[in-house]
Amino acid sequence: MHPRKGFRPPCSESVIDRRQFRWSNLKTMSLKRVPKAGTETAAALVGTTFSAMLLVLMAMNAGPLWRDETNTLNLAHMLSLRDIWHNLQFDSCPLLWPLLVRGCGMLGLTNGDIGIRILGLGVGLFFLTSLWLCQKWIGGRAPTVSIALLGGLPTFIFVVGANRAYGLAGCLLVLSFGNIWRVLESPTRSWIFSAGFICLLFAQCVYSDVIFLWAMLAAGALVAIRRQQWKILLTMTSIGLIAAASLFIYLPIIHPSSEYLSFWRYPPFNAATLWNGLGHALAAWSSPNPHGANGPQLWIWITLLLAGIIVAVIMQQRTRVGQTPEPEVASKAANPGSDLALFCATSMVLGIIGYFWFLLKLELFMEPWHYVEILILCAISLDGILSASWPALRPWGLLRIGFLVMMIILNAGPAWAEAHTRRSNLDVVADFLSQKASAGDLIVVQDVWEGITFNRYYRGRTRWLSVPPIDSHEVHRIDLVMAAMNQPEAMTPVLRAITNTLTNGHDIWVVASIPIARSKNAPPGPTPLPPLPSEMPTRWWMGSYFHWWNQQVTTLLLDHAQQGKLETIAAPGPVNQLEDASVVRFTGYKPGTE
Repeated sequence: MHPRKGFRPPCSESVIDRRQFRWSNLKTMSLKRVPKAGTETAAALVGTTFSAMLLVLMAMNAGPLWRDETNTLNLAHMLSLRDIWHNLQFDSCPLLWPLLVRGCGMLGLTNGDIGIRILGLGVGLFFLTSLWLCQKWIGGRAPTVSIALLGGLPTFIFVVGANRAYGLAGCLLVLSFGNIWRVLESPTRSWIFSAGFICLLFAQCVYSDVIFLWAMLAAGALVAIRRQQWKILLTMTSIGLIAAASLFIYLPIIHPSSEYLSFWRYPPFNAATLWNGLGHALAAWSSPNPHGANGPQLWIWITLLLAGIIVAVIMQQRTRVGQTPEPEVASKAANPGSDLALFCATSMVLGIIGYFWFLLKLELFMEPWHYVEILILCAISLDGILSASWPALRPWGLLRIGFLVMMIILNAGPAWAEAHTRRSNLDVVADFLSQKASAGDLIVVQDVWEGITFNRYYRGRTRWLSVPPIDSHEVHRIDLVMAAMNQPEAMTPVLRAITNTLTNGHDIWVVASIPIARSKNAPPGPTPLPPLPSEMPTRWWMGSYFHWWNQQVTTLLLDHAQQGKLETIAAPGPVNQLEDASVVRFTGYKPGTE
């Protein structure tokens, strides 16, 4: 007998569960599917184009290498790999970036300033590309939030294209983030190998990168534990152990470098130093104008971080309420948006806690580039929480577009100024002195580190000395400067050379990065010899000795030179305040003034 037309037999509970499971899979697939290009994608492309234009202008206008960039270039181009290894302790990064610069130099690409700027531009453009790749891997529409937060940030423009490892580290951080998530979503051999290789390279960029790597891997492990994916948990652990083990070769480098830590430690350091440094990194002013008024960027970042964490927590609560009791069905039907939010929020929180603990242990004076990588991690994490988890255009997409427009407007002026800023004016100073200073004169470079840049660009015949006088100006020879600290009469060669030059009727040219003036509380007459580090209140900190040594030079010149004149040296454009030197010419001698 045939069933009646239209008769529908009752469905069993297993059939209903299968249909519900298929429907949940369809919804999951729809969430994973990358939306078609639309309004938000177009807005993000405009923001990316604006950031790329700033990077191009930066490469065109950055001009000479400043001291840290010159240090890296000199290290990379040493005669042999053995020389690089022995001098690696005087740089702050592992071998990856110096070897990359050396490899490009062997191809004739980075032997001059222009080649270095082109390489930096390539790194910057690669970073923007990596943001888009990462957003695609985590299932988002476009890196709207990341471009808004980073694309026009003056600190980002200054750091990402420099001849330092931080730009490449930022690229590999973003790629590691995306690859780790892809391993969670699709643990194929190709993705696992890709994640392991990129994470290994990332660990070789900057020593502190292992903190960010372990934060991301711990977040991935947490998601794997919730999904009960034990093989992926083992994969995350293995990637982290291999990356950490790759740093063991640097133990002979790190050990002597730790002895130099007291040289860099900032005596007034406290928690407020970290806060002020973060404010400077996010401030809306360019490096030639570091004392401008702070904008609202710091509070915008903090508000967004709190909002991202709250959204991630809410998504976990919703997932917990709606979970199916059976573990197999729950793991298959898990909400990828909540897992992504958990991964992003955990990476961000662990990265912040770990890195700021690291900075508290170092006690360094905070510079903007110290914060670039943690800002990148926060930006891509927020993108994962607030973009990939909310794919619809209205209202969330419109809010993201509005946020992008607002941040571009806030940062446009300072970012434009930063893109037109020269990294140093010591090339102009060196050219001026090559033409004006005679063979019998003496050039005194106030800062031994600026002597690294001056040594690169000076081609004159006049003798020059740094403060303090050391035998090498290729890299940051901390060992030689610390040896000078242990010698109270370390400045005697410079002081004697100044006196002899003036008495012989020649001139002293002081390349000054700090004002040439006697300290307010200093007694008249020559500055006494500095005490040994064990007797100095600030111990081994370099700042106290640099100030003391320059006071010895200053009091000698003010007491014995008949005239001092500030020379006018015009640089073609604004100059980074970290290496914006002037030239003061001292002539004549006052006999009998002791």
